[in-house]
Amino acid sequence: MHLTLKVDVDTYDGMEKGVPRLLQIFRDLAIKVSFFIPFGPDESGKAIFRVFRKKGFLKKMFRTNALQLYGPKTILRGTLLPAPKIGASFPNIVHSILEEGHEIGIHGYNHVLWQDHLLEMKEGEVKKQFELGMQEYENVVGKKPRSFAAPGWICSSLSLKMLDSFGFDYASDTRLGQFPFYPTFQGNSFKTLQIPSTLPTLDEILGTGRGDAENVHDTLTEILLQNERRFNVHTIHTEVEGMALLSPFSQWLHSLRNKQTQFLTCEQIFQTVLKEPQNNPHSEIVLSEIPGRAGPVACQKE
Repeated sequence: MHLTLKVDVDTYDGMEKGVPRLLQIFRDLAIKVSFFIPFGPDESGKAIFRVFRKKGFLKKMFRTNALQLYGPKTILRGTLLPAPKIGASFPNIVHSILEEGHEIGIHGYNHVLWQDHLLEMKEGEVKKQFELGMQEYENVVGKKPRSFAAPGWICSSLSLKMLDSFGFDYASDTRLGQFPFYPTFQGNSFKTLQIPSTLPTLDEILGTGRGDAENVHDTLTEILLQNERRFNVHTIHTEVEGMALLSPFSQWLHSLRNKQTQFLTCEQIFQTVLKEPQNNPHSEIVLSEIPGRAGPVACQKE
């Protein structure tokens, strides 16, 4: 069984507290993963306005107990509390990730702004989000980023165009995927490889009532064992698996190790694709709703 862990950092607290705790677990199990970090401000408090914009958002917040998962500070950042930068505030943690052999891509610049307003942005605004994120990454890491993951799995023709323009190796912007693919969207073709997330996230499983904090990982294991795909990509969040559900997540990884699971990074998948380009065709991206998540996200069309 193969599994890729894609670790999304969405908040200041997730970077400061969740990442070091996850690094300890990965170190103990000798697992390498792919981190994606926003290097701009944490304006998570503004997400509350999704109540008026995204159907099902309030219901999801109650089902997942968002206050417990994310904490009061995160829910107020960018409104009643300041909006400190996420990746740029913790260069020591960024370097720790790299020194331990993990890869880092950028998860946008302003996560909330992208997730809530990308589809309304003009080309110059989208370009600016890329430029700001890439510059902050380079300031901390000392080189340009090679990979990108769209906040909230939201992409547009303009964002896909920017991936090509800035020369990223690959992106992980999409959901419900079956295989890595070169995307087409709204009649346009793009050349930056997409590595989709194939498994539901913990908050989605909790949001649909398919499990609770005690058995949610059992649901994931069942999906993995039933899955005959060549690869599985599971997105985790530092605020959830790295904080509120750290203990059950750690237990789950230990159980997967006992099942002889092989862990691959997104970079390793990308390198495999380079060797076998004939096995990775173009596929269409569509904006669709998926169970447990409020509002449409970018999905690989089946």
